[in-house]
Order: sequence, then structure tokens, then C-alpha cells
Amino acid sequence: MRRGEEEVALASPLNRTGANEGESNRVQPSAPPEPVASAPRTVNPQPAVPDVAPTRAPAVAIRAPPGPTRVTPGPTRAPAAPNRPAAAPRPPASRPVGATRVPGPVQGTPRPNPRPGSNPLVYKIRRVSTLRRYCVPVTTVVLILGSLAVIGILIKVVLDNYYFFCTKSFKFIPLEKWCDGTQDCSSNEDEQRCVQGVDLTNSTTVRLTELNSVVQMFASGRWSYICFDGFDAARAKAVCAQLGYTSNPTFTFASGSSLPGPFSTIQLVDSGIQVNPLNGICTSGTVVSLSCITCGVNHNKQRIIGGQDSSIENTPWQASLQYMGQHACGASILDPFHVLTTAHCFQQKERQVDRWQVQVGSASLSYLFGAKVENIFIPTPYNLESKLYDIAILKLKSELSLSASIQPICLPGYDIDLPDGAPLSVTGWGHTVEGGSSLSSTLQRVSINLISNEECNRDYFGQVQKTMMCAGRSTGGFDTCQGDSGGPLVYLGNTHWEQVGIVSWGDGCGRENKPGVYTKVSSYLPWISKVMKVMLYAGIYMITWGLLWL
Repeated sequence: MRRGEEEVALASPLNRTGANEGESNRVQPSAPPEPVASAPRTVNPQPAVPDVAPTRAPAVAIRAPPGPTRVTPGPTRAPAAPNRPAAAPRPPASRPVGATRVPGPVQGTPRPNPRPGSNPLVYKIRRVSTLRRYCVPVTTVVLILGSLAVIGILIKVVLDNYYFFCTKSFKFIPLEKWCDGTQDCSSNEDEQRCVQGVDLTNSTTVRLTELNSVVQMFASGRWSYICFDGFDAARAKAVCAQLGYTSNPTFTFASGSSLPGPFSTIQLVDSGIQVNPLNGICTSGTVVSLSCITCGVNHNKQRIIGGQDSSIENTPWQASLQYMGQHACGASILDPFHVLTTAHCFQQKERQVDRWQVQVGSASLSYLFGAKVENIFIPTPYNLESKLYDIAILKLKSELSLSASIQPICLPGYDIDLPDGAPLSVTGWGHTVEGGSSLSSTLQRVSINLISNEECNRDYFGQVQKTMMCAGRSTGGFDTCQGDSGGPLVYLGNTHWEQVGIVSWGDGCGRENKPGVYTKVSSYLPWISKVMKVMLYAGIYMITWGLLWL
């Protein structure tokens, strides 16, 4: 036995105890490593130091191959070589085997514990964290989108007030060039949705008298009364279609003994209505009395003296004509698709059809949910300076729903002849005083009287034409004003209200010896029928073409 081996054999029991303690504290691998074929290598590959003194010999750790044989360390351990990594300190021999540290207090925020009895603060922290994670980004996105929408609306409002956008040529043109009669966009886009002129050529073949609404038709160069003989609902509807009405008409008979004639009968053919003149009187001695639409319903026969608030049920035909959401003129309902007003409401810069809407059914001014306008028609020769031909018809995009507060007004007979001083009534939301700064929020109604054109021309120096009429009071104080233009001047007949005039122009408001001047409706009955008839047949053509296409 060599000297080193002898020292190992003579190790003291105390040192052996420490070695055993180190052996017990060493963690064994779960699976033995694979055997190494080469010889064991020392941790430090330096050559061994010669044995000078037994007590100073360094203990060299030997990595042995797997197996039961272990090398027991010597009684003393020399310090590790300088280039050797420091080993973990060995616990003192007096410390008992096993863990001796007690866990300290938990540091930081406790983890959430969903079990009953856990700390509620944990859930509050989790809830706040969720809000920050989802609600803050969502709120930010909503605010950004809202800001972009507001900015987009503001930009659109600015552009709509100053420019017209040509969609086909993709360019903006100044607003004053929109509907100016000159093509500025490709395909004449800027001149298509504008006020249209219709000539005054008289092409109507049907008219109604003021008394009893007796039918007259034009044939063989003359107007003749239509006999009640063989007249039925189909013929009544065909006659009303010639006047531009589509609703179901009502008809009855009237005595023809006092009528001068001539007389005719009618029959329906493929081309429309055929008039058959008679040499004498009607066989039955009666003629047709026709009403193409229920109109001018008389809810209140009492005439109002002076300007007062009026309920819409007393004037259900009244309408507000609005440009870009602001009241501009009055108007009246002719049927569920047509509205009557004046031409001067559509100045050069206000002839864009899509910017107009019609509000009905309320005595208070309202600017929401107005009826959209499809077409606007004025007489071709209208001139603002001459004040002639001051009449217009609006065709609506959708049909009005008639009710107690929405009713059409009746048109007068072609031969109406009111006496001077006849009581009339006019309504509107215009200024209540001359030079006023605001409109009336509630519909106003005033009773006035018819003034002859001869008397009126003495006050207006011959400006009043035969297609105009005057109404007011010689003392002044009862008149229409700015904002009332286009409104109806009505007359109460025996059974219903009729519109005899349209608010047109005047010198000031309510001045003495300066009555209001109105467009005389009876002078334009052929033109009104022509416009309504053209739009009626245009609608029928479009419907028929659509059905054929399908």
C-alpha cells in the first residue's frame, strides 16, 4: 500500500462522518449516465504535486465511472487552485442533515385566487386591468372615427355651399355655375337636375265649369258639354287623366236645359277618348258633373277677420317650400304628387331640384322629414323683372299620405268670375311686419277682399296684368309679406274651398292703398293640366317600360 492510500485508510471517524454527510446531501441523478469508455479525468488536468508533506497534500476530486466504488476525501482539503472554479461551501459538521431555512414573507402583489374566501381586491385589480386592456382602445377608436365623421360632415357642408361636384368628370365647379344654362360638366351633368321650362301652348281638351263642375271637351273646333247618357266610371277616369289626375273620380248629373250647348257623347277607344257631337240636346236632358279628386274640404266655414293663428286642419292644403332646410316660400297641394307655388321662388342660384323639399301636415314650421322633389316646372317665358307667368309646379318623388291635416285644394272653374269685394283668405309663415327679421313660427291666416284690377292699377301705375289679381284692404294692415310668396289665396264656394290666386308681389307689406298682387290661377289652368298630364304619362311610360324589361 502506498502512503497516500494508507492515509485514506487511517482517516478519523469524524472526517468519515463529514464525508457521509456530504454524500447524503448530494443529489443523485434519476438515471445513471452512460458508461464512459475512457479513463477518469480529473477536474484540473494539471500534473500532480509531489508529496512533500502528508498534511498539505491537496485533495483531488476524481470523476469515477458509474459503479459502487466511491473515492473518500481525505481528512483535510487544500484550497482550490487559482484557475479552478470555487466549489459550493460545505455545511458545518454540527448542522443537522436536511433543509434548515424557513420561508420568509411573500413579497409583491398576491396572485388571484378564484377560490371562495379569497381577497376581493384581486378581482378589482383584474377588472381594472380588463377595462384598460379593452375599453381604452375601443373608446379611442370610437373617438377617432367620430372626429373623422364630424370633419367629413363639415367638409361636405362647406363644399355643398360653394361647389358642385361633377361625378362623371370628377371635378368641382363653383356653385353659381350649377344650373346656369351652360354645360360645365361632362354629359351636361350640372344642368340635368334643374328647374325646367314648359311652354304655354294650350293643348288641353278638357275643362270644367265653375258652376257644378260640368265637363266640357274640345272636338271639331268647338267646346261641347258631355251628356250623362252612358257615362260610367271608366269614362270618368279617362277624362280626369286628360287633366293630369290619377285618383278615383266621382261624378253625377246636372240639368242641361239651361245650357246653350252644343252637346256630345264620348266613348273609349284604343287611342283614348272619342267625342261624338250631337245635333241636338242630350237624350236624358242631363250633363256630366265631375270631380276628379276630393279637395277643398270645408272644416271651418267661419271666415277669420284679421291675422290670427290657424290650425292646419282649417287649411290642410298649406305647404312649406324649403331650400336647404330653410323655409323659402309657401305652396299648396294639388294632388298627392303635385304642389303649386310661384316661379320667383326659384332664383338663378336656387334652381337645383335636389336642394328643395316640401313640408306638409303641420301649422308649425318643421324642417325634418320633408317630401323630396323630383321635378320643378315653370313657364318658359317667365321673367322676374316683368312679374308675368309667376307660377310653378313641383312633382314629388313619393306620394303624400292624405289625412285630416293633408288635403289638396280645389282648382277653380275656367269661367270663374268673382265680384269686387269678394271675401278671400290667405295663409303663410311670412314676416308679420314689414322689414321683420324673422318668420312666424305658426301658420298665420288673414281675411281680405278682392280688389278690381282697374282700382289696383291706379295704385300700381298699370303694372297689374289680366293674368294677375289684387286683394287686400284699402286701409292697409292686412296683407302678405316676405316668406308668404307661393302661398294660396282661397275662396269659399258653395261646397268647398278653391284656390283662386298665388301670392306673387306687392309694394311693401300692409301699406295703405298698396294691396297684394296675386297670380290668377284660372288664367293658367291649361298650363297646369299640361304639366300634370305630361308627368302622369311619363310615369305610366316608365312603369310600363319597367314591366316590359322584367
